[in-house]
Amino acid sequence: MSRIIVIVCSIALIASACTDPVAPAAPTPVVPTVTDTFTGTLTALATNSHPFVVSAIGGVKVTLTSVDPLVKLAIGIGTPSTTTGTCAVLNNVITDPGTTPQLSGTATVTGNFCVAVSDPGNVTDTATYTITVLHS
Repeated sequence: MSRIIVIVCSIALIASACTDPVAPAAPTPVVPTVTDTFTGTLTALATNSHPFVVSAIGGVKVTLTSVDPLVKLAIGIGTPSTTTGTCAVLNNVITDPGTTPQLSGTATVTGNFCVAVSDPGNVTDTATYTITVLHS
């Protein structure tokens, strides 16, 4: 009898070890509440990058708020490259400055990110700019 109990228990243990685990629930993105503001001076055909840290999964909004003199600039969001030290841009747009975000999305991971500001060929000497990043 005890031999049967040992066999039944062994089979139950093996069967329970082979079941698929339940995947954890996806985190709920949070509303962005952190604002980072960066200013800089851009020379012709150059790129400046500014790092920021996302602490929670959630929305990210990038707004080029001012450029002097008024020209279109390229702005992008990405991750810092460990090999080159530059911003490895994942998404970008050429835009005029404004009050509404020109780039927006969701950070699906936490960690180091960056914004890049580039001259696509419109700056003749230098241009000063301000860019804000709203994130969590």
